[in-house]
Amino acid sequence: MAHVYNLRTVKHVTNNYKTLRKYNEKKDPMTNICHVEMGPFDLKVHGKKRKDRFYYGVRIVTGCQETAGTASQVYLELIGNEGQTGKIDIGDNWKMFQSSDATFDDYIIECDRDLGEVQLVTLGNSGYRSMNSEAGWYVDFTFVVNLQTKVEQIFPCYHWIGDGDSFTDSAHCATLKQVQNNSILVQKRKQQVEERKETYVWLIFRDSGVPSGIDTTNTPPPLDEKFEKVKNQNFMGNLYKGLAFGLGGGIFKVAKQIMSASLGRDVDDYQTANNLHTFYEIVKSLETSEKKTSGHDCNLEEHSLVAYEGNRWISDVEFGRHILNGVNCVLIERCTELPYNFPVTNHMVKNVLCRGMSLQMEMKEGYVYICNLSELLDGLLCREGYYCAAPLCLLYVNPAGNLVPIAIQLQRNPGKDNPIFLPTDYWLDWLLAKIYFSNSNAQHHQVSSHYIACHAAMEAYSVATMRTIPDAHPVYKLLKPAFRYTMAINTAARGNLISDGGVVDQVFSIGSDTAVSGKNELFRRISAMYNVHSTNINKNLIARGVGDADKLPNYYYREDGVRLWDAIESFVTSIIHLFYLNDTDVEQDTELKEWAYEVHNFGFPSYRTLPQGRGFPQQIKSRTELIEYCTLIIFTASVQHSAVNFGQYQTYGYIPNAPSNLRRPVPTQKNVATHDDLLGSLSTVITSGIGISLSYALSQFSDDEIFLGGYPTMWFTGEKENACVAEFLNVLKAINADILERNKKLDVPYIHLLSHRCANSITI
Repeated sequence: MAHVYNLRTVKHVTNNYKTLRKYNEKKDPMTNICHVEMGPFDLKVHGKKRKDRFYYGVRIVTGCQETAGTASQVYLELIGNEGQTGKIDIGDNWKMFQSSDATFDDYIIECDRDLGEVQLVTLGNSGYRSMNSEAGWYVDFTFVVNLQTKVEQIFPCYHWIGDGDSFTDSAHCATLKQVQNNSILVQKRKQQVEERKETYVWLIFRDSGVPSGIDTTNTPPPLDEKFEKVKNQNFMGNLYKGLAFGLGGGIFKVAKQIMSASLGRDVDDYQTANNLHTFYEIVKSLETSEKKTSGHDCNLEEHSLVAYEGNRWISDVEFGRHILNGVNCVLIERCTELPYNFPVTNHMVKNVLCRGMSLQMEMKEGYVYICNLSELLDGLLCREGYYCAAPLCLLYVNPAGNLVPIAIQLQRNPGKDNPIFLPTDYWLDWLLAKIYFSNSNAQHHQVSSHYIACHAAMEAYSVATMRTIPDAHPVYKLLKPAFRYTMAINTAARGNLISDGGVVDQVFSIGSDTAVSGKNELFRRISAMYNVHSTNINKNLIARGVGDADKLPNYYYREDGVRLWDAIESFVTSIIHLFYLNDTDVEQDTELKEWAYEVHNFGFPSYRTLPQGRGFPQQIKSRTELIEYCTLIIFTASVQHSAVNFGQYQTYGYIPNAPSNLRRPVPTQKNVATHDDLLGSLSTVITSGIGISLSYALSQFSDDEIFLGGYPTMWFTGEKENACVAEFLNVLKAINADILERNKKLDVPYIHLLSHRCANSITI
């Protein structure tokens, strides 16, 4: 390919465009995406155009993130099918791109030779910068106009370009087969994934069997995977961060200082609550502290502490509501036959069965359900002085349509010292049984439903995608927004949250200061059972037998989740069908083949020798399969994680409703419980403050949160792809409207799957 000589920039204009931070009315209220609004591109050449020269208009759009601009020397290269320009210096370290964000720079480039069709644009950061400037340069996209042919092309970037780095954009969203005759594009695609394999290195958790992640042991995470400035400020500013990492004096020392200041009195290390209202006082004091720290009110929804309101948390109906629509909404299963180790008799529950049928008939009719944690939690080590049950809970849908608990056994094996607690027992016995179950449910939720099924799985998908699929591939385009910040948040979690001696170990019953802990054993047990289809909502509902709305009503996670799965699946189908005309196209896509192999063998390596492994196949052979797994990934990152994450403050904010730790042994007798047993079993004031702060922090959206359907402005460049995105957003808006209308009729609205509250990726 010929190189072009006698290059010069004959025109350069810099302008600012409207940004999300300054012009909130310009953001899409559904997705929180800032729509880039720029003026017209003035393509007039200053002076007289030479007939023996060729001219190209180039607009480079720097992102609206803070510090997206750079004071480094940067360059541009245009690569066409007839020639390439080589590096064109377009900035120096004093005048251009001086740490300015939300800018677009217009150039007209003069060449002595025709480039032909411009196929690639390379942007580079030479790394020579002025003191105190930011190293990275974030580019949204480049717009190129061939002034001879008037052909316009968009080259999406949406990457950070670090010191000494460059990035090459293609205007073609295509599979490898569609560009296989273009040696330039084929070479660049291969080069991109090979370079990424150097920075996206697998970290395999052989001991726990948890899905693999990115290895940052010896190298920092790639620039693209780090928190941007706004997100980092939100994350660091949360009260949880102050408690967990502040002042360098250890979590309990910091928590003690904050709690004493917030409550206006000294707090002893092991001080317990004087009464149940004390836990509400802790919440309000921490909210006040947060307001003083951040300068604004806590970002909480109405009913954020619904469990406390009118002592709802004591109610069996409220208990059932949390089972269905709380943060661990995937534990309940239909019970058609009692487990061998749960000897509930008809006599025990006949007074709470309301249809005049026996327990066996109620089970047959589909009105009896179960939550069984007896095997998963049996024998787990707890922190010294803390306890955790291994319970079974039988639940019943009464004629009013309410799900209520009717029997709870707190340990795995039945016996004289392991009674079955009933709603007809002494009220404190029954209340304590529900509290101990809720504590066990919390351990399972954080390790299984939240971390392994969402955080860990999404990181595995993300690393595999970056290692095998180039930017121009339609599957990359579909999935990449679902990976935003996931590697960063998981790396932070492994370092400080779920690490040995981390926050979880200090707050949860199964924690420990050493590697020998119930937490680590629970990771191993759940990982041994994990299957990627646990977040395929339709398959999961069938497997658990909870798909019938007539038998199990008011399951809003199910109702909203299924509609959102269908919407995502329809959108994915429309995109996949644009690029794969038949199953043969899928089977022959070597980039896709490498991706599936990487996910199967390295993302979920524990069962790599089995064809289906953890449910993700070694090879995807049809459009139907490809659609299913792309839908699964997008759903897991957005809908599923939102369902199990953003309601944590509502569930855990009022400690008695769902305590993360308990300080007295699991009850073994009936008719002996006292009010002192209730208060004495619950967290100390300091530990409560840490737990509440953690649940608050994990329930927050950051200022730069992107919500479901939020694809950047020029992410897709084709009219057909953008029509698919627009249709997807219209469907989401219709679902949103239906949910809002339904919620008006609910005592406690289910808000977690409203699409404008459904984060597009796992960012917290």
